[in-house]
Amino acid sequence: MVIATPKASISFDYSLPRPTFSSKLEEREYVKERLALAYRVLAHQGICEGASGHLTSRDPVDPSSFWVNPYGLHFSLMTSSDLLLVSHAGVVLSGGHPSRQKYNAAAWVIHSAIHSARPDVQSVVHAHSPSGKAFSTLGRELPMYTQDAAAFWGDLGLYHHHGGVVLSEDESGQIVQALGGKKAVILQNHGLLTVGGCIESALAWFMLLENECKCVLAAEAAAAMTGKPPISLTPEVAEFTCRETGTEEAGAFEASPFFDLVEQGCGGAHKR
Repeated sequence: MVIATPKASISFDYSLPRPTFSSKLEEREYVKERLALAYRVLAHQGICEGASGHLTSRDPVDPSSFWVNPYGLHFSLMTSSDLLLVSHAGVVLSGGHPSRQKYNAAAWVIHSAIHSARPDVQSVVHAHSPSGKAFSTLGRELPMYTQDAAAFWGDLGLYHHHGGVVLSEDESGQIVQALGGKKAVILQNHGLLTVGGCIESALAWFMLLENECKCVLAAEAAAAMTGKPPISLTPEVAEFTCRETGTEEAGAFEASPFFDLVEQGCGGAHKR
């Protein structure tokens, strides 16, 4: 089957109202609230496993530091006041409650390296999602089987070397290299990691990539029974689609319904 490249000049409108702030301190509170809500979105989607996983957002007041979850608090309970402000040296600068001042060491090793190497990245998302973990064991790139997969056309790295829990700067440096200037990377035998210019886009890419890994596993299992491989998009179609659905604005827009739903469901509890 050959899928023709569309020639229409119509584009989707992914514009969202942009918040304005009277100060960097006010912006900091907004960033923290959205990050806390992002944790709750992942919990709502069933993408959390024990104490594993970490999402970070760069601090608007001190861009050389970032906000991260305290180790061991369930994503569904995350609030703005729970978050810890951590420097690139691994020091907790502020935030959190006295009883919860610890963070996941791997979170600092991985996220500090990415935030340092990528000034364009405001947020990083990594969680141990089931389909992402399963697909990561195959050591292969994501096939372009669906329209949604095309959002990652030419924009998805692959890290082939897994040395266990990431606790060394050598391995985090290799992850940064595999990510390059892309929006996501598949970590072999580990899972998925995504980045964005805001927490909304970073989270959208993570959820979309998780779903696409699930789709590939299901499609190839079904195809195995027919003896025919799944049909892939042509490079032309994938590239065209990525220009529409793979932008920062498209990612933030894609995540907005999930943020709205969970915020309404928790009654604004994430802002405490």
